[in-house]
Amino acid sequence: VAKVFQGMLAASKESCPDDESFLRLWGHETVRVFQDRLIDDHDRSWFEEQLSQLCEKSFKRKWDKIRGDHSTTIYCHFAARDQEHYQQVVNFEEMQGVVEEALDDYNAINAKKMDLVLFLNAIEHVSRISRVIRQSRGNALLVGVGGSGRRSLTRLAVSVAEYEVFEIAISKVYGLSEWRDDLKNLFRLSGMENKPTVFLFSETQIKTETFIEDINNILNTGQVPNLFLRDELGEIMETIAPAAKAANVDVDNAGDMFNFFIGRARTNMHVVLAFSPIGESFRQRLLMFPSLVNCCTIDW
Repeated sequence: VAKVFQGMLAASKESCPDDESFLRLWGHETVRVFQDRLIDDHDRSWFEEQLSQLCEKSFKRKWDKIRGDHSTTIYCHFAARDQEHYQQVVNFEEMQGVVEEALDDYNAINAKKMDLVLFLNAIEHVSRISRVIRQSRGNALLVGVGGSGRRSLTRLAVSVAEYEVFEIAISKVYGLSEWRDDLKNLFRLSGMENKPTVFLFSETQIKTETFIEDINNILNTGQVPNLFLRDELGEIMETIAPAAKAANVDVDNAGDMFNFFIGRARTNMHVVLAFSPIGESFRQRLLMFPSLVNCCTIDW
């Protein structure tokens, strides 16, 4: 429920000048937080009926009228050029132009190009992912078959937000040692260098269930137990000392310094999991690691 209000607080009073626009924002956030977790059209239709009934019962308004002419309501930070605040998309062509420009910028600076057709449904997914990763401690579970664009649209959403994207490179010799080194680099980016970072991980990169266990720990507590050696922690604490002192943290207290480091990493780090629902392994992992379910699930 808190995620609904967290999303509403992302908007400014200029984007919600009256009670009707405020109700529209509320309805959009409930759809993003609750309906995006549903996996079939029957459940989604049921949710829309509940939203309509609740709107009429509690606010004496009809949701169809509040929603407006567009069957799909989208709020994002890139609704228009030169505007960064969270607002409703009223001009879909302009928003598509913004996303296409971001795709051109991505392809200009990355060796691995993305050749994407940005139709409306794809842009809707970009806006959903963008909304999640722009929230503090926002994480996402993208459920869809391979090749459906989950990772590509995530990279595009990260590019629009001007965040860092972090991925591991699986090889034949990739094991737990390489995995832990990558996690250290991830925490250094988000916690030590204070960079908003999206950790993009797919089911094809799971070489051992330990990977999922560590991700589950990150989602639960924001850290992986015994990840850093003592000398590595010393280097990190020395680097973040000025920022910690500015935040009134006792730099001589190792526990306070470590909590500051982990807190900053949790704020900057966003885990995006791209999993396929095909097979029993997906269901088994969700049962073993319930924190994966608590991500903002976006069905593809």
